[in-house]
Amino acid sequence: MLKNALPWLSLCFSVSLTSVATAEWTAKKVSQIGGLHIPECVVVDEPEAKAYVSNVAASVEGEGYDRFWAHDGNGFISRFLLPVAPLSSPTASEAEVWKKSSDSFRFSGPKGMCILGGWLWVADIDRVLRFALNGNQPPQVIAVPGAKALNDMATDGKNAYVSDSGAGKCYRLHPRGKHDEILAPAGINGITFFDGKMYGASWSLRDIYQLDPNGKQPPQAFGLTDYFKTPDGIEVLRDGTFVVSDSEGNQVVTVSSDRRTVTKLLSCSAPADIGIDRRRSLLFVPRFFDGKVNVYQLKNN
Repeated sequence: MLKNALPWLSLCFSVSLTSVATAEWTAKKVSQIGGLHIPECVVVDEPEAKAYVSNVAASVEGEGYDRFWAHDGNGFISRFLLPVAPLSSPTASEAEVWKKSSDSFRFSGPKGMCILGGWLWVADIDRVLRFALNGNQPPQVIAVPGAKALNDMATDGKNAYVSDSGAGKCYRLHPRGKHDEILAPAGINGITFFDGKMYGASWSLRDIYQLDPNGKQPPQAFGLTDYFKTPDGIEVLRDGTFVVSDSEGNQVVTVSSDRRTVTKLLSCSAPADIGIDRRRSLLFVPRFFDGKVNVYQLKNN
C-alpha cells in the first residue's frame, strides 16, 4: 500500500478490460489463512515449506492510507505451513505469531519482505529489519538514511533490495555500508527479480516497469496503464508470465511474458503484496482489509 494514497483515487480512473484475452493460467482456491491483522505481504521459504506474513496491525482508525505508516509499535510477523497440494476442497487454518513488536525490539508497519542468507528481511516504514530464520541470533536494524516510505523487498540471490514509494527510488542494501540507489518510477511499490532481471509496479503511475539493478538505466514502462488502478505486488511465474495484484482494482492479473496481453486471473477485495511458491505452483494473496491470506493452486492450461 502506498503512503498518502487516498480511497477516492479509486473513483478517478475508469479501467476497461475489454481487450483482455483468455487466461492461460488459472487459479483455484485451496486454502484460507486467518489470524492476521492488516496482512500486507507474503513471502515463501520453499525449502522449509513455510510462509511468512507481515501484519501492519495499525491502531489508528480513519480515512486514507497514512494510518498504515504510523510508528505505533503494533507490527508483527506471522508464519504458517504451506498446504499440501493438490487438495480436493479448500481448507482453513490460522497463522501463528512468529515475531512481535516488544519494548526490546519495537517495530510498527512491516510491509514487503524477502528471504536471503538465512534471514527474513522486512521493510518497516523508514528502515529495514532482519530476523534470523533459525531464531539463534538477535534481530537487526539496517538504517536507510533519507527513507520516506519503504514498501517492498526482493532479492537477486546475492543482495536484498527495497523500494521507497515516497521517494520513487529503490536501494540495493549493504548491511554495514552505504546503499546503492536504483532508478525507479514515482510511486514504486512491488519489486521482484526473475531470470536476472528486476521488475517493479508503480501504484501512482499505474504501470509495470523493468528496472536496472545496477542503477544506470532509467525504468522501462510496459505501457499497460489502461489495465490497472493501483498495481501493488508483482511476481513472475516459471514461464515468464507476470502476476500483478491491483489493490483498488480488486483483482489479480497475469501479464504475458511479451508484455502485451493482460488477463484477469481472479477477483478479490484489496489484494496486497502477493507471494508465490514456484515449486508447488501456489499463489498467496494477502487480503489487506479482511485479515486473511487466500492460497491458490496455479495451473497452466
